[in-house]
Parts: sequence; C-alpha cells; structure tokens
Amino acid sequence: MTACANTPPRRILHVLKYYRPTFTGEGVFLERSSAVMQEVAGDVEHDLLVTHTTRPADPAAAGFCSTLRRVIYLGGGPLSTLRRQLRLTWWFLCHLRRYDTVHFRTHADWYFVTYLLTRLAGRRLVLSATLDDSIPVLVGHYRPRLRRIATLGFRLFHAYVSISPKLFQQTRAVIEDAARCHLVACGISLPPDMPGERARMRAALGIGPEDLVLLFVGGLCARKDPGFLIDALPGVLMRHPGARLLLVGPALEPDYLRDMERAVAAAGLGKAVIFAGEQLDPHPYFVAADVLVFASRLEGFGTVVPEAMAHGLPVVVRRLPGVNDSFVLHGETGFLFDDMRGYLDAVLRLAADRGLRLRIGAAGRALARREFDMRQVAARYLGIYGMAGRIRPAAVETGLGCTASIIDSRFHVPASCGPSGDPARTPLLITTVDAEEAFDWSSPLSRDAHDVSSMGSQHLAHRVFARHGVVPVYLADYPVAAQEAGRGPLRELLRDGLCDVGAQLHPWVTPPFTEEVGEDNSYAGNLPVAMELEKARRLTGVLGDAFGAAPLIYRTGRFGVGVRTADVLKRLGYIADSSVSPCWPQAAMRQGRDAWASSPGPYWVDREQSLMEIPVSAALVGRLAGRQGQRLAPLLFHPRSQRLRLAGAAAHMGLLERIRLTPEGMTIDEAKRLTRFLLAQGHRVFVLTYHSPSLVPGNTPYVRTLAQRERFLAWLDEYYAFFREEIGGRSATWREVRLGGEASLAAAAPAMAAAL
Repeated sequence: MTACANTPPRRILHVLKYYRPTFTGEGVFLERSSAVMQEVAGDVEHDLLVTHTTRPADPAAAGFCSTLRRVIYLGGGPLSTLRRQLRLTWWFLCHLRRYDTVHFRTHADWYFVTYLLTRLAGRRLVLSATLDDSIPVLVGHYRPRLRRIATLGFRLFHAYVSISPKLFQQTRAVIEDAARCHLVACGISLPPDMPGERARMRAALGIGPEDLVLLFVGGLCARKDPGFLIDALPGVLMRHPGARLLLVGPALEPDYLRDMERAVAAAGLGKAVIFAGEQLDPHPYFVAADVLVFASRLEGFGTVVPEAMAHGLPVVVRRLPGVNDSFVLHGETGFLFDDMRGYLDAVLRLAADRGLRLRIGAAGRALARREFDMRQVAARYLGIYGMAGRIRPAAVETGLGCTASIIDSRFHVPASCGPSGDPARTPLLITTVDAEEAFDWSSPLSRDAHDVSSMGSQHLAHRVFARHGVVPVYLADYPVAAQEAGRGPLRELLRDGLCDVGAQLHPWVTPPFTEEVGEDNSYAGNLPVAMELEKARRLTGVLGDAFGAAPLIYRTGRFGVGVRTADVLKRLGYIADSSVSPCWPQAAMRQGRDAWASSPGPYWVDREQSLMEIPVSAALVGRLAGRQGQRLAPLLFHPRSQRLRLAGAAAHMGLLERIRLTPEGMTIDEAKRLTRFLLAQGHRVFVLTYHSPSLVPGNTPYVRTLAQRERFLAWLDEYYAFFREEIGGRSATWREVRLGGEASLAAAAPAMAAAL
C-alpha cells in the first residue's frame, strides 16, 4: 500500500448557505462524512464555500473540522441578494479551476449562473435535497412564468442526492434519467464505548444510576418541537418520579428557548429537565440515556434517530411518512407516535420494562449499523463524485473525531505555559531526544534496522545534563521499547529520576507491516488514517509494557505530522505532542506555505485544550524575517536554490537563515542567534532536540568520529550555560510546560517511576 502523497490530490468543493458558528444539521453531516471520506480516499481533498453565513471575526470559529481543508466565507458582513450573487459568480470564475467536482448541498444560486459555469468548465455538478428542497419544491418557489426555465436550470446537474425516500420520490418524478438520482441516507459514525462512561456522565449531570433518562438531541426550535416533550413530561413523572428529560442542542430560536424555560418553571419541572446546550461530541449523552425521544415535525432524515439506535437506545419518534418509517419499525426497532397519547403509551411501556428496552435497542442497533454505516455512505458519495477509483479497498472507518489539528491554524490557541507564580516569565528549556535505532541515513529505509545499542551511550550526555539540571524526555520508538538493549538503559535513567519517556513513531519499523517501505510512507501523516492509528496504538502499548505506564507525549518521526494525527493522539490518551519543526516543510508531506509561518511556541490544537503542541524551536532569522521571509523562504530554501548556494549567501549577509535548536548541523553561534531572536519575539519556551544514535560515532552524519562527539557534547555544555547565564532561563520538563506549576518528574509521573 502506498501513501496518498504519490498522486496529485483531487478536490471537491462543497457549497452550503449556512455553516458555523450557525448550527446546521447538513454542516455537521458534512464534517462527519468528510472525515470518513478522508479515511477511505486520502488523496481526495474537501473545501467548503459558505454563501450566507458571514465570516466570523475570529477565524477559530470555523475550526470545527480538520478534514475540511479550507472553509471560505463569501462575505465578511451582510450582503444584498445582488451583491451576494455577483460575489459568488466572481469567486467561481477565479477558483473553479481548482476543483474536480462541485457539490451544492443546498440550492445556493437562485440564478443558476455558477451551475452553468461549472458545466461549461467540464466539472462534475451535484445537488442535494436534505429537508423540503426536492426539485419540484424548489421549482415551486419560482414565479409560474419562470418555472420552466428553473426546471431546465436544475437539469444542469449530473447527479441528485436525496437523503430520504420521500425526497427521492419527489425528485425522481421530474428527473427522467433514473441513473442520475441517488438515495443516500445520512450515515452515522460512532466512537468506541469508553468503560465507565455512563456512570461518569450521570454523576456529572446529577442523575441517579436508576433514574429514567429521556434524551432529545437537536436544535431547540419550533420545527424540532422539544416543547412537546416538556408538555408530556408530567405524564411520565406520575409513574416514574425520578425521570429526567435531557435536552442537548443549541438554541436556534432564542424566543422558543425562553418559552420552554417558562413552561418548565410553570409546571414545576426544574429538577426534571436539563438543558445541556450544544455539545460538539453528543455521544456521551447517548451513553447516559435510556430512551431517545424526538418530536420533530419536519425532517429530511433525522440523523439523530439512527445514531441513537446505533448506541442501542430504543427510540420514540414522531411519525414522518417517507422519512423515518422505513427504519423505525413500530414495535420492532422503535416506536412511532402521532399524538400525545401515542407518545406517552410508548414511553411508559419502555420505562416500565427494561427487557423491552434492551430488545428494541438491540434490534435498532443491528439495523442502524447495517443500513447507515458511514463508510458505505462515504463510498457512495465518492462514487457520485466520479472518484470511486480513489477508494482504498481495505480502508476501514476508525470512528475518530475530526475536531483537532496540529497543522491547521484554525484550531490553534496559544498556550500560557510555565509556573503561575512566575510573573517574570523565566525562559524554559526542554530537552528532547529521539531515542531510535541506528540506520544509514544515505540509504533507503529498511525494516531490518533494529540496532539500538547506542542507548547504552546516553550516559555521556547525562554527564552534561547533571551539570545543568537537565531532565530530558526520550521519545522512544518501537525498536527501542521492544528490545532490552534499548529499554534497559532508559529504565535505569527513569528509575533514578534522570529522564522521562515518551513515544516516537517510525512507521517503517513499527507493526503492522502492511505498507510499502519508502520515502512517502516514512511520514506517519501520509499513511491511511487507520494504519497511522494502529501503528501508534501498537507503539503506545509496547512503551506501556516496557516502562509501566502509557506515554503521554508523542512525536511523529521525521516530523511527519498529518491531517488526522491530533485525532489519533486524542484517541490514545496523549496530552502533548512535539511533531512540529517550524520552517522545515517536508516535500513528501505536500505542506503548503503555512508551514513557513507555524508558531515555534506551544499551542493548543483542540477546543477542549486537552492536547498541547510543543514545537521544536526553529525559525527564520535575519533582517528579512517575518512576512517577507515567509514569502521568500520557499524559493530560497528550495533544493534547486540550495544548489546555487543562495541560502548561504542570504545567511552570510544577515538577511535570512533558518535555524533549528539542535547540535546536529547547527553551530553553537547559530543556536545562540536563534535563541536571542525568539526571546526578542516574546517566546519563553524553547525545545532542543537531537537523535540518540549521534552519541555513537558513525551512526549519523553529524558525528563521524570521537572528536566530533566531544564537540557535540561540548556544544550541549556551552548552550546550557548560555541559556542559564545570558538568557536568564532554566531547564524544565515538558510536563512543567504542559501541566503548569512546579511539576517535577517524580510528582507528575508516579505510575511510570513506581513501576520500575
């Protein structure tokens, strides 16, 4: 299996009227489905154009989905209909050439101009119907004398997607070519169950272990009618006084929410109704519940219902013919109701009979997981886009989220690091060591590289560390953890409190070995997501076995971080990563110009602020550093320019150079220059790095002789002294930066230390 970097990407443009921070069900489905499409066809990229929601002032407000490569807002403020149409047309004229397929997920061009442009450009054109927007309904919105023209305009599309049988039948009635009409239900994608999650969620919500929990998930608005559930709740409480109604979702209509709150107060239901608000991850709420109740009066599909079924919840939903009655089979996989009496009958039957809840839930789970598997849905969409040939046959859905990114700045929030009681913000220096096997850096990579004997020479560096109070973190890869020659020396250092241990992924020597060995696949971020996850899982496991506790800090070898690496790390429980080396983009990673502008300071990579990126210290330095340097750097440091020695000339004149904080290939003067530059820019966290094999002459290009090793160690000695004496800084552990306070190694990692 080869990495997706071997072929140029294909691109899909998705078009929505409304997107975040405005909540829409179609927007959420696009986020989830794009994540799975990225897993099964990694060389297909997805962009989103938003026509009606205005661009948020904070770019992070659009950072919800790491698998949407770009989210483009048409306007930064309110637009008139004419100005919006002109701007939309101009945007298509400028950018349509970038895309292979355009998927209008809603009818966003009243005048059909961009539809015609897309056809004339030879791009594939797709239209979705998701609520009450089938072709006949859309045509009916035009004046009678224009409906014939509108019908012709809608026939420009190559394919029509309907998410329910009702919408499909309506569209099929006016589209003669049946092959162009597709019924594709909204898929569901579930994370794995976490042990003890139900008890934790109930405790957090103040719900007893035996209390009946009725769950509603969706926008709080008149169409969804959660007020009906509040009106019905007294009838449930008469039989089951401990019952709770849990409402999860955003307030789409503030006035409607206020009416609901007044109804709760008037009926004295304050303790029985919980308004949980919008949740980016609603799955824990499904786990905490006993029954899903859904009273929506209009849906295109109602994804929340099969999601609840897939969690094993019995569902009680308002009957919507042609929408939900094909999968909510009354009395078999759930219950349908038409009025208050039908609703209460179903809820009270389920509340009184746990066995019935289990039987209905099991039948619903089997149907939902069989019929609405997101991988099947993703494959259907890719086929409709004309990209079925891009699907990896063996690709599996991981259930990972897509809510974090190490490389996408939309997700990044600068982290405040260091002890809270340090108003002077003393500069902190972290030392990381890539603990890995030795291999020939000038030869092709090989799975046979297993020599970790250099780990026995790490004590040489610890003589320097001892003089300067340095406690490094060894980022160990699979061969180091799996062999006594590698893990033994680290255990001794760890036992004495002289180091910490994290993870480093070298894909070519980490099982499972199903990919081809080569340059592209040596970067973990180029691998299929399921493979990256499994290799990281195996690495995490062998490190846990070797050192008594799972590692909490991670690095992708060769700084090969990918689009989903952050999601992988969150799944595996990591709290910090150090996979970024600013200003050193890898050609095989297809990184853009943003790689030259990445921050050398720590930052959070997710909204929950659970995973922190702690980059290796590196930067563009010189009089042209800054935006000018970021524009020049891709040209100046291109391999062809390197042959002309342009970079050397620019550095010699003090114009621009790139420096990484390492004794490998960098002089001590360069390291000092980098440190002074970053300090002047306001940075207070510095990360020094090198490779463990460099302590044995001949293993790396940086240390070929004993004399070079002595200079290598002297470099470290001089730099630590410089950092303390001139910079006024001190050595720190990564845990101190990530966790704050005076987090000593022994205090922060008792499990790992005690195990040894």
